[in-house]
Amino acid sequence: MSQINGVIVPAITFFDDNFKINPKLSNLLIRHIILNRANSILLFGITGEGILFSNKIEEKIKYIDLTYSITEGKTPILVGIYGNEIDDILNQMEVLGKKFDSLNFVLTPPISEKKSNNELKIYFENLLDSVNLKNHIYFFNNPNNFAENEIKPEFIHDLVKFSNVKGIIDASDKINNYKFYIKLINENFSVYCGKPAKFSTFLQIVPSELRKSCGLMSSVANLVNICEKLYIASIKENILELHQLQEQLDDIRSKIYDIKISEGRQQRGLKHAILYLYSDLLSTPIDDLNIVSPELHRDLDDITKGRIEASVNYLINQKLIYQRYSLTKDEIYNLDEIINIFSKIKVLIEQGKIRKIEGPLDGKINTIYRVNFENSQLTFRFRTSKSFHYENIVKEKVLFPFLDGTLYPYSSNLSEKIKGIINTKLGAYIFNRQKPPIIPIANLIYYDETKNLIPYIFTIQDYIHGKPLYNILRQNLNEDFNFSLSTLKFTNLFRNIGEILGKLHEIKFDYFYENIKEIGKSKEKTWLEIFNKKLEEQIQLAKKNKLENIKIISDYFKDNEVLIEEENQPVLLHNDFQSQNIIVKEESGAIRINGLIDFDNWGIGVRAQDFIQMKYWDLKQLNEPNLIKAFYEGYSKYYNIDKEFKKKIEIYYHFWLLKLTNRETTSKRKSEGKKSSISDFLQKLI
Repeated sequence: MSQINGVIVPAITFFDDNFKINPKLSNLLIRHIILNRANSILLFGITGEGILFSNKIEEKIKYIDLTYSITEGKTPILVGIYGNEIDDILNQMEVLGKKFDSLNFVLTPPISEKKSNNELKIYFENLLDSVNLKNHIYFFNNPNNFAENEIKPEFIHDLVKFSNVKGIIDASDKINNYKFYIKLINENFSVYCGKPAKFSTFLQIVPSELRKSCGLMSSVANLVNICEKLYIASIKENILELHQLQEQLDDIRSKIYDIKISEGRQQRGLKHAILYLYSDLLSTPIDDLNIVSPELHRDLDDITKGRIEASVNYLINQKLIYQRYSLTKDEIYNLDEIINIFSKIKVLIEQGKIRKIEGPLDGKINTIYRVNFENSQLTFRFRTSKSFHYENIVKEKVLFPFLDGTLYPYSSNLSEKIKGIINTKLGAYIFNRQKPPIIPIANLIYYDETKNLIPYIFTIQDYIHGKPLYNILRQNLNEDFNFSLSTLKFTNLFRNIGEILGKLHEIKFDYFYENIKEIGKSKEKTWLEIFNKKLEEQIQLAKKNKLENIKIISDYFKDNEVLIEEENQPVLLHNDFQSQNIIVKEESGAIRINGLIDFDNWGIGVRAQDFIQMKYWDLKQLNEPNLIKAFYEGYSKYYNIDKEFKKKIEIYYHFWLLKLTNRETTSKRKSEGKKSSISDFLQKLI
């Protein structure tokens, strides 16, 4: 166990309403602390609500075990030990010391019993005389938290004779204490300042040659890396930077902590900040996870939350917070690890250094990041869903050759070409500027289906500048969900959207195929055969899910079988054509479509299928006749939309809704047993 120096981070403690350690949040926190340059970690300190866990030895062991598994012995771990009676203290130390021989103990005066100076000195001497462990011991002087019991400097002078004693953390305001401790510094004894407002003063008092035997301890280091920067500035004797960083540190603490009530301000503020920072990884609302000791509890008001969240965003931009990134909710990486993962991909090396990573962005099936390089902006997409409903390949690699005419749907050897593409596990598809795709989409810079580099199928594509149309539409709606800006730019936009869908459907095939791997194989199935097979699967699943009115649903499709049967033109479908997947950019009074995304469900089918989500997620919700008319006008340049076609859209919408109902009901069947709102809606329609 070498000497501890630098930044000691008194880790906050995430626990539930029953005071059980939350392993997922604890794992995330410790990894974040290490990433932000912790030199050592103090568990169950004052910031970590250690007194609450004084008698919860199993929970202490759980947190210590987890921390060791993450640090792998590379980061010293300290643990706070509290009590009023020597026997209680010794019992805690014995249990933990025997299990963790490299664990360091932080001892405090009695937590609630005031002792005279002489009594306190005898208390510590008796305690140290009784210790039979080799674990290192550090004292913590913080009279405000321990019944006004103060560890006098002269006590330390007498206690260093015990070989286990290796240092003191002093959180008092007394500069003379630090001056006294400095005289004791050597390779076996260190001094740490636990008063963040005094960091700069403390480090300047310590002679430069002794600063490597000193350290700082601040609660805010749970979140930011500024304490490490401050310590390094002192080692380099950069006094101007030291003062500047001290001012920044003071400002950060005032903005991150919940200052409405003094007691617990660090815990409430820091927990909210960490939870907000990693909110994309959480399935539970932040407020439900921000649990503190009962005596420290206060529901954070919206103003305080907003201040903390704005501060976190600012600190990320200033690189005072290094953030971890996730590929799934269970696997977390830091920036260096992500860069290392892709360090062997030539096309990425050519982009220059990574400047910024944004994400994870929205996506149920994929985890998506936008990465800014020196020379480009790219979108990284990882197939992290455990229940992918479609062909488990990079579907763009098969789609894109159709979009620029490289693959011709009526080729005699189409099946062999498709097979060759599907069997190619690594590659790219870059569109030729002289032969662009018929719809606006991004180049497929690289794809990898091998799962050798990382355990997921992933793609890297050009970043499409702009934002989802969904965002633009919602910005122009008022509370009544009526269009507040029904202008020419929107009608032109929806006319263009209709044209793009029409262009996509101009790619026609000889046959219908149930999945894209079959394209080119001569299987002359009618659309009615394919549809009825899918319908029967959903009807049987509906029976299993005990949905109501199944016969009415089945009869509805039987009554409309003629319209289904007459479909005889297979076309290429997006199958998720709606505003979330249309990227637009607003400029010069117009809204331009920059690209389509999310082809995970593309396939071969009938035209009406591609109208479902645009009509019912967007057009119906917007309830703007001019936009519906414009959308249909754009599409009608390629195919006539009449009453019969609109009736077909209704039929496939009901089938799509039946699938959603089955999926939702299946997922809820083992939990709440609530009736599906989608099921209610389906019954109303039918």
